[in-house]
Amino acid sequence: MRKEIIGDATLYLGDCMEVMQGMGDESVDVTVTSPPYNMGLIPGGGGKGMYKPGANNKAGRFRDGYGIHSDALPQSEYDQWQRECLAQMWRISKEAVFYNHRPRVEHGTLRTPLSFNFGEAILRQIIIWDRGTGIDVNLRHYCTRQEWIFLFAKPTFSLASHSASGCGDVWRLGMEHSETGHPAPFPVALPEMVIQTTEASTVFDPFMGSGSSGVACARRGKKFIGSELEPKYFDIACRRIEHAHRQAPLFEPELIIKREQTGLFA
Repeated sequence: MRKEIIGDATLYLGDCMEVMQGMGDESVDVTVTSPPYNMGLIPGGGGKGMYKPGANNKAGRFRDGYGIHSDALPQSEYDQWQRECLAQMWRISKEAVFYNHRPRVEHGTLRTPLSFNFGEAILRQIIIWDRGTGIDVNLRHYCTRQEWIFLFAKPTFSLASHSASGCGDVWRLGMEHSETGHPAPFPVALPEMVIQTTEASTVFDPFMGSGSSGVACARRGKKFIGSELEPKYFDIACRRIEHAHRQAPLFEPELIIKREQTGLFA
């Protein structure tokens, strides 16, 4: 397993389960992550129980998965894998897990992340990430312009202030437009919102991808631990996080909260 230390960031190239199993209980304040969504397959394609590669042209960037990870597991296997990952995130997080996932309609039926079976993790709230756009325009259902951020919270979890609560449960963050080379990066503003509203000092992301969570921590002067399985995305994350560490902080304290309250995210 390769390990890189960049400022206050510790980055691991390897399987996230192995990384998490080597971490102590409640060793980070919060986990902020967005796992692969298993978008590489659409169920039903070759007969009952069979799968075929996704055929949606707009979602074609997911057909090749994420390098080493094909993103094309049988759904029951994927759900079990994610429940095991979530159990580890819950164990190592002192305060909360922010778990970004996406509901989607498959053959006229809504598929919800993990079928709302989250094991021992305690779901406190679902935050809506309003992306402002979607890729599944069709005549069978309304285009999905949102994703969900599941907030799994320990009993001791508390927001930083009433102003933080005032940000609400709909975050209008748009999409990540940087040239990361990753097919599905989330915006740096998402982990920044978590940092600002929780005052977390240590953030963990087991599915680091191109490093958005690490960039947010570098900008905010927070400690970051991240893992990524795919070498090319790991290298991109290292470069982005190193660049962010070399820059001055981009925002004044509370600015993200004030922008949301004044409607500038709309």
